[in-house]
Amino acid sequence: MDFFIFVIGALLLLAALDLIVGVSNDAVNFLNSAIGSQVASYRTIIIIAIAGIVIGSFFSSGIMEIARKGIFYPQYFTFEVILIVFLAVMLTDIILLDVFNSLGLPTSTTVSIIFELLGAALTAGILFSMSKNENINEIWKYINFESTKNIVSGIFLSILVAFTSGAVIQYLCRLLFTFQFEDKLNRYGALFSGVGITSIVYFLLIKGMKGTTLLTSETSKLISSNTLIILMGIFVISSATLFILQRFARVNPLKVVVLAGTFSLAMAFAGNDLVNFIGVPITGLLAYQNWIASGVPANEYYMDYLAGNDVIVPNYMLLIAGVIMGLTIWLSAKAKKVTETEVNLGRQEEGVERFKANAISRSIVNSSITFSKIFGIIVPESIMKRYETSFEKKKLREATKTVDTAAFDLVRASTNLVLASVIIAWATSEKLPLSTTYVTFMVAMGSSLADRAWGRDSAVYRVAGVLSVIGGWFITAFIAFTVSALFALILYKGGQTGTFILMAIVFTFIIVSHIRFNKEEIHTKKSKDRLKILENADMNTVQKYQSLISSTVSEIASSYNLILDGLINGDITKLELANKALKDLEEHGYSVRSQSIKYIKSLSKNDKQTAQTIIFSSDFIQDLSQSTKFLSDEALYFIKNLHVIDDKQFLKDLKTLDLKMSNFFNLVLASLEQTKDENMESIRKERDEVRSYINDRLDFQISNINKMKPSTKEGTLQTNVFLQSRDIQAVLTRISKMFLKLYETRMARPSN
Repeated sequence: MDFFIFVIGALLLLAALDLIVGVSNDAVNFLNSAIGSQVASYRTIIIIAIAGIVIGSFFSSGIMEIARKGIFYPQYFTFEVILIVFLAVMLTDIILLDVFNSLGLPTSTTVSIIFELLGAALTAGILFSMSKNENINEIWKYINFESTKNIVSGIFLSILVAFTSGAVIQYLCRLLFTFQFEDKLNRYGALFSGVGITSIVYFLLIKGMKGTTLLTSETSKLISSNTLIILMGIFVISSATLFILQRFARVNPLKVVVLAGTFSLAMAFAGNDLVNFIGVPITGLLAYQNWIASGVPANEYYMDYLAGNDVIVPNYMLLIAGVIMGLTIWLSAKAKKVTETEVNLGRQEEGVERFKANAISRSIVNSSITFSKIFGIIVPESIMKRYETSFEKKKLREATKTVDTAAFDLVRASTNLVLASVIIAWATSEKLPLSTTYVTFMVAMGSSLADRAWGRDSAVYRVAGVLSVIGGWFITAFIAFTVSALFALILYKGGQTGTFILMAIVFTFIIVSHIRFNKEEIHTKKSKDRLKILENADMNTVQKYQSLISSTVSEIASSYNLILDGLINGDITKLELANKALKDLEEHGYSVRSQSIKYIKSLSKNDKQTAQTIIFSSDFIQDLSQSTKFLSDEALYFIKNLHVIDDKQFLKDLKTLDLKMSNFFNLVLASLEQTKDENMESIRKERDEVRSYINDRLDFQISNINKMKPSTKEGTLQTNVFLQSRDIQAVLTRISKMFLKLYETRMARPSN
């Protein structure tokens, strides 16, 4: 009995952890549209979502969703075996969702729990059947394959429906409002928003309060029988209210729709999907209580109780779950990362693309372009021109320029929320299975396609991203099934020892994953902080880039010193440290190049000097980081493979080179801090000395290779050290010259 108490305690602990990892992934469902459109501050959006979650937990049906769907038949399992199934499911769910969160990919908690139950129950059923020497045909009685097939097919069919609906409805909405929707919003905004609010309320009535224990059956029947009248009344009242607020209080009705939609989706999520996280552990607890009351041995007590009764989760537990989920979306960095993935895939503007193009994405985009050309030939030109005005690039640029950091506008955000609400509510009313994650994601991607967010510059990357997410959904099902089946096998065959070992492995995995993710977040923050100087309003563009280059040169100097020191002393730790830092700097160089193009676009046509400074600065940063990284790779490869520098003269040359280059780095940094003619003279003098030394030592090494005939690897290293150092020194000189020239030009201008 003590062991069973331990397992129940572990299940309850896993329930709390599963809530955290689960809501970190599912939060994207109700946060995506509000955050992407920047309808309000991040803090306000999160508060509204938390309110929806906490209130939704009160309205939860409290019934284990998966048990009702009938993935397996609990009456054929004993209490001992059912605990194995539940523990295997929860351990798998924690790992699976945490992996997807760390990758920043949205997945379906419903699909994961279904396939985890299927894998664990099938494995446990087979082992249990074998222990009883049952006929092989008896194995299939444990699993409800027909129900599982219907659930899975319904869920994946919803992907196609959601994407198509999102594309069509958003296309029609954009035709109506265009990208400059302010004028038409004054005419149609209240009515359009009234339809949105009505749809959201319908969603809440059908999905959000479905099966709640807080409403009496009479009240539920009254709402159900008068739904149409209620919705018509809500449409009239909401449209009139929004019209008044728009005209007299200057309230944007679309903002109301987006915030209301965020609240409703969060509420419905808490009301229905949270049982995916706590349903299994609570069922285990109630099964334990039922078994204790029976007095029958655990390996003989069959779970007819679970088959014949709905598993009701107490309201206080639902409230605790709601609070845990609310705190999670407020604090979780992983929730932000998953949300960023979906927002960036639907971003209206170009930007840094997270996903790389592949052959499939290129093929899909190429086929779409061909289809578009054929469509353009078939449809009359006059009609095409008429509709194209709603998608004019000029209007698009102006619309996105006014909200510089918003991924998309309120029209698309409203469409995403309203359409997702309608599809989910309709499917729920028809008792059709679906995944809220799949529906909300595919609606968002369909509306992005309709809005032409996937332009020629970004289409292959965005399509690759969508394919990666969808591929992840299939992987979710496969991993959930196989891992839970494996865990069930270990728990069944390993007994108490196997249980303790498996739990230790899983908890260690979670801790290591958390530590690794925090390190990645620190790295990401450092990368973003490097570019923050470009947002400094107190500096002009040239000063920003001068400061940016100064910080880069400082980092390069530190890494260069580590490389030479690591070579001299054979210290692989220093070489690895330098290599890692330079890898980050290489990525930084690409980011600076992207930012530079954006800056140049915003400059006036006459400001050629600033444009040149920007483009040359980004080029210098890339040249410096690439040359130093190449040197670092050579040095690390040499030392890591246990090669030794036998040439004592070369070791002396390295020490001298390190000293001379350090002095040169310091002079360049001083010139960037305070540009003066005197500094440039010192730089020229030091440059000539360093260059002369490098050329002399390079000639010596070439002669030495011919004379002493060192190993190929040592000879390659010796020449590359001097060649790359010469390249670095040349770039540093060009940097100083450029900013001195700017300084002289500025000083030559007559003062006003």
